[in-house]
Amino acid sequence: MNKPLVSIIIPVYNGANFLNEAIDSALNQTYDNIEIIVVNDGSNDNGATEEIALSYKEKIRYFRKSNGGVATALNLGIEKMKGEYFSWLSHDDLYYPDKIEYQINALMEQGNRGVIVYSDFDVMQQETGIITSNMIGNEYQTSVLTNSVFPTIQGILNFCTLLIHKSHFKRVGLFDESLVTTQDYELSFRMLRNQNTIYINKSLICSRVHGEQGSQTIKSHHKEREELYFKILNELNECEMCSMFGSSYNFYHRMLTFFQANNMKNSSDYTNAKLKNYEMPEDTIYKIKELQEEINKLSNGKAKRICIFGTGQWGKRLHYELKSKLISVQYFSDNNKEKWGESFHDTACISPKDLEKQKEDTLVIVAIRTSEEILEQLKKLEFPYVTTKQDISSLLFKVPPLKWLTVLDNTFSIDNMDENDRYLIDNFNRIIFDICKFYQNRV
Repeated sequence: MNKPLVSIIIPVYNGANFLNEAIDSALNQTYDNIEIIVVNDGSNDNGATEEIALSYKEKIRYFRKSNGGVATALNLGIEKMKGEYFSWLSHDDLYYPDKIEYQINALMEQGNRGVIVYSDFDVMQQETGIITSNMIGNEYQTSVLTNSVFPTIQGILNFCTLLIHKSHFKRVGLFDESLVTTQDYELSFRMLRNQNTIYINKSLICSRVHGEQGSQTIKSHHKEREELYFKILNELNECEMCSMFGSSYNFYHRMLTFFQANNMKNSSDYTNAKLKNYEMPEDTIYKIKELQEEINKLSNGKAKRICIFGTGQWGKRLHYELKSKLISVQYFSDNNKEKWGESFHDTACISPKDLEKQKEDTLVIVAIRTSEEILEQLKKLEFPYVTTKQDISSLLFKVPPLKWLTVLDNTFSIDNMDENDRYLIDNFNRIIFDICKFYQNRV
């Protein structure tokens, strides 16, 4: 395999704050057969963005167009590209120097020029400058991460990590220019569907998070995202669901967990209705029992309660998943003082100081993608029983939920219960499990 030309396309709108760094990171690639295309999507910043782009002269190819959205800029770049491969670099993100070389080498080892390649990525908080790694391979098995659209529908794919052979655009088309904020996920659904991919368990880009991003500033983002997922749910067939999640029942449960954690009510309601049409696997009770035993082993049977550390999307998804599998969570905890005293999914969030008072009989599950700092914090405080969502994800993935609990969770609230009532709820799962087991044994 000769060294193919790779086109790095940078769409930009009013990007003077970050464009220099993005272009420099593309120019600093260790892989030398590249072209850099900058597409100015009608910036109105008094020429600041254009001045930066033009300063690179012949080092880049520069195009200016009227404002039409990032999808239109990307499509123009694809139309103008000379390379055999496409790679998108957002104007506010950075490539690590070996991004392209690492991916081309992976293609050479695979021996298939057309396989789509993607990787892990780092996230940089613009306000603090803190960079954390998003290592999805620590949570999911490679066999799942390379299976069709799984990374897309689970919200773990960063499109700028992809390296795409130009033939895929001829196969499925370009970015949908009617979409303002979800054009990347919509195209990845069309492009990755029923395709094998190469997943690289290494961060190859740094994605910047800041307040000016469209997903945070554009009001239509939430609606557009819900509509995209409606499309996905309606287009996937039974075989695709089973290949990724083992069964359609598990597929709808996992999606329901995802939607609830992301406050996507319409999608949650729709998925919950779909879930009612599928029978719970016959061995569900036994698998849940095995899961409970495995969770119990994490503290050698000494933990009387479970606390999820982290009240973000990951923590909420974990809480719902444990609850649907008859594992009670007594508390959330978080380093953010504003979260203390709040209730998440009917479960109170306490401060780390209050959590420390119960550390001798509490299993803490850290539900933050970049968990190293929290793990170190808990280690210094000598918490005896600590694990992470990543460590138990493979256990959870294999176990389906009890069907009635997915329905109950949408309507049941314990916000107004007193202490005695909460005690009953904490023990309710054990009672239900015994009832289910009794009837299953009779059958």
